[in-house]
Amino acid sequence: MIKKLDIYISKYFLKYFFMSSFSFLVIFLLAQMFKIMKYINDGRLVGKNIFIYILNLIPKIFIDIAPLSVLLAGLITISIMSSNLEIISLKTAGIRFFRIVAAPLVISFIISIFVFFVYNSIYTNSLEKINLLRGRETEDTIKLPDTKENAFFRNIEGNYLYLMKEINRIDGKAKNIQIVIYENKIANLKEIITAKSGTYSKEEKVWVFKDVNIYYPETKEEKTLAEYKNEKFIDKPDNFIRVKGIDPRMQDIKGLKKSIKEQKSIGEDTKTYLVELAKRYSFPFASFIVAFIGLSVSSKYVRGGKSTINLVICIVVGYGYYIVSGAFEAMSLNGILNPFIASWLPNLIYLGIGLYFMNRAEY
Repeated sequence: MIKKLDIYISKYFLKYFFMSSFSFLVIFLLAQMFKIMKYINDGRLVGKNIFIYILNLIPKIFIDIAPLSVLLAGLITISIMSSNLEIISLKTAGIRFFRIVAAPLVISFIISIFVFFVYNSIYTNSLEKINLLRGRETEDTIKLPDTKENAFFRNIEGNYLYLMKEINRIDGKAKNIQIVIYENKIANLKEIITAKSGTYSKEEKVWVFKDVNIYYPETKEEKTLAEYKNEKFIDKPDNFIRVKGIDPRMQDIKGLKKSIKEQKSIGEDTKTYLVELAKRYSFPFASFIVAFIGLSVSSKYVRGGKSTINLVICIVVGYGYYIVSGAFEAMSLNGILNPFIASWLPNLIYLGIGLYFMNRAEY
């Protein structure tokens, strides 16, 4: 009987999930038509590129609508079963409500895993194609500047950092250089090296510094050299000049982690990358979490307009998730909250709400 119940409820849950997803997809695509028409009029989209552009909008839309689709699928499925007195009958037979909705919860978790996959692979590629079709630059099309003033680079593994007044990545030359060597922490200084100029030797793959002064903080000794070369300093000039302003949404998790490391090494702000990385882990599981609410809100048999009220409450709660998530994301971008805490708090709040309704549905 339990197996038949799982198949029965799963069939209807999936049916209403796909119906809801298709409906939301059409609505969201229609909302994009004004932008698409503008790009067509501007000459940025022509011929088959119009179809390619629309096709590449789908992954992002699916990611956004998945929680709402799960929410409505759960609400409609249980509402119908409640109105047919099936929920009451099953409870009377001694089956707990949590067991009744176990199959849809498992399906919701699988949907969350699929959203995670789409978010971290298909979506990043589709967004890059969208930007190319709209004429925007991507990391592959942006040309790095040849020179940079006040360049900073930290080699975390080697426990040292550079400060350069100016560096040219083409000829590998730098001016007014300071290198700080430390042990474990920057506060534990071991050597401070200053040089008027430096050249990166492409043959030896090492920096050669001119007019060098080396200071040892522990002994307060100094040493002056006309030329100084150390096989430790092998960092290429390109490491000092990185692309700035690349949309973190176009990077997968591996790329985001790499960007965070690179931006830290040159002293750039990494908040936007950290916020996006945190969302990659947290948002996909919103589909699983809101399923608790959708499946439990309409568990009791109601008449007339009360079922409509449940639908309204469910939709308000669903859209409320995006508002709460946006508020916490803003706080993390402003440095008020840690990005990972801020991204998981909405999930924890809604999980608490879902478990509350699930507990009420048992009685």
